[in-house]
Amino acid sequence: MGQSPFIPSSEQLRPFSAELWLIAAIVAVLVTPFFTSRSNRPTAVVALVGLIAALVGLILAAPAACNTGSAFGGMLVSDSFAVLWKAILLLFVTGVVVMGLCTVGPAMREGDGPEFYALLLSATLGMSLMGSANNLLMVFMAVELASLPSYVLAGFRKTDRGGSEASLKYVLFGAASSAMMVYGLSMLYGLFGTLDIEPIARQIGQTGATIPLILGLAGLLIGLGFKISAVPLHFWCPDVFEGAAIDVTTFLSVASKGAGLVLLLRLVMSFAAGVGFAGDVVIALAGVIGVMGAVTATVGNTAAFVQNNIKRLLAYSSIAHAGYMLCAVALLVRPAGADAAASSQAVAQALLLYLAVYLFMNLGAFTVAGLIYRATGSENINDYAGMSRRNPVLAVCMAVCLLSLVGLPPLAGFGAKLWVMKVLAEGGGWWWALVGVIGVNTIASLYYYARVLRVMFLVESESPPVRVGTVGSALAMACAAVLFLMFVGFYPMLQLTGRYAAMALPR
Repeated sequence: MGQSPFIPSSEQLRPFSAELWLIAAIVAVLVTPFFTSRSNRPTAVVALVGLIAALVGLILAAPAACNTGSAFGGMLVSDSFAVLWKAILLLFVTGVVVMGLCTVGPAMREGDGPEFYALLLSATLGMSLMGSANNLLMVFMAVELASLPSYVLAGFRKTDRGGSEASLKYVLFGAASSAMMVYGLSMLYGLFGTLDIEPIARQIGQTGATIPLILGLAGLLIGLGFKISAVPLHFWCPDVFEGAAIDVTTFLSVASKGAGLVLLLRLVMSFAAGVGFAGDVVIALAGVIGVMGAVTATVGNTAAFVQNNIKRLLAYSSIAHAGYMLCAVALLVRPAGADAAASSQAVAQALLLYLAVYLFMNLGAFTVAGLIYRATGSENINDYAGMSRRNPVLAVCMAVCLLSLVGLPPLAGFGAKLWVMKVLAEGGGWWWALVGVIGVNTIASLYYYARVLRVMFLVESESPPVRVGTVGSALAMACAAVLFLMFVGFYPMLQLTGRYAAMALPR
């Protein structure tokens, strides 16, 4: 007699209610055209309802999800860290859908809505699972589920110049990085004989820094570094961001990078916990990630100096911010006697806090860029001349978002960046070098953000006023207002992220 199939109970499924709602939303989006007209708006509404339902389901299931730990034979893990990441992701994707309807939505060919929103929700599902992956096979499946729809989304707008080229570049870089990641995962499996993260983490301390282990970790870093756009795996990012539609660019700028960082943090913290947050393997891994973060921030900022296309400028800006967050992820080594759980929670808190703020900074900046493109047909920064007169609301909202991206008070970007630097400084030692890198890069980034502000507020133009829709303006104003309110209420934000920053780590 064969074993009966595994059928999870409702209690086992409850912590993953957000993923179940996303799957239901994908099905609903695909069948919507059978009951409505060919208009894309009904499918967008269904996608929005599905995202909101997933967010509500996540909130309702949060008390159980935060304390579940490993689930489904260790394939997934449900903890407070994963719950808050999923909440940030769902909130952001909801804003992206609204932003797309206000900017490039009217240009989408009738009948393309079901495919587009199904791909968007599928990528969101993969990125949600990346926050809970606790098995090498699940890591690969989640990354591919997030990546494959993203390749199609990058070239989905068939009328946009460069869309097909952007998609092709994305696919080629993605295929190469995925192959190297699979090779690394196979090395880890061959070395330890298991796909589960926790047994691998416990055995790493016993094997030491062997060649198979180094190759395995290198392959894993390459695969996730591609998702994060970390140097030297960043070359696809500016071209894809420029060629893709603005809503897809916005989605990739936060969701893709955030998912990669969350998964990377979970994996490296698990490995470090298995070794005891010390040892040659952990020190080397921390050094590699720290150097990668410092170089990524520097390259992203310096390359942005010469950009005249707003999407390319924001692309390099996103690379720089990924570098800042990578610097925090590098804080793996703990001094003797330190509370490892508290230290890990501090790093997770810094990352979640930065992602929560980064969500609104990028969503607001790309929304303004998309609204201006819809009204003027241009993404060139020089065509923003006189924007303070042509549309003062958009100019002020863009200024708020850019100044927050710099990290200036009284905006939330200041608090988020300062907290990352504080967590690194508390690590002492060479972590102070990363604090210095972030500080220098912050000062340097002011130059290219100020270029946009100078054009909008100081350069005169005879161009006509820029008229945009009410919903688009409201979304941009909401993002700007939230950035100010998050600065005023920074302490409650710290409490929230601190409460949800605990990760289930091997013991």
